[in-house]
Amino acid sequence: MRPMLQRLAGTVLAIAALAEGAARADNADAPNAFARYSDPSGVVIAVKTEFPAAGGAVRISVYHNAEQFLESALLKEQATVDENGVALISLKDLEPGDYAFAAYYDANGDGQLNRGKILGKPKEPVAFSNGVHPSMRKPRFDETKVNVAPGAVVVIVLED
Repeated sequence: MRPMLQRLAGTVLAIAALAEGAARADNADAPNAFARYSDPSGVVIAVKTEFPAAGGAVRISVYHNAEQFLESALLKEQATVDENGVALISLKDLEPGDYAFAAYYDANGDGQLNRGKILGKPKEPVAFSNGVHPSMRKPRFDETKVNVAPGAVVVIVLED
């Protein structure tokens, strides 16, 4: 009986891992829960919060190249988190190509990403496209870039 329970546990873990990967999809080309937000006239950024955030503000920055990544955003936008924990931002004027997206939850509503004084580590939830989460360094453009065109839905998951 024990080997059967171990196989069952392994199957449950595999299913959970697949579900985790689907939730972190960075583009809506494949059918997923976020594909319904697709807009043929532009790119939609769907920021999903994994914590209670309804009514709060999510802010995103869009970067078009490695030289300006995390230094000078091409665009900055914001949206309010709905009752399902999703904030939607539609970018109608974004030309097709490679972009990197950074998002943060503005927990105190001051319009800035608050950081610690000593190391400068963000005090508010931050996430990047492609689900990149480096622990001891800043993410790079090449890791976070996503190729988009009108109709794409880029999903970014914010964890507390």
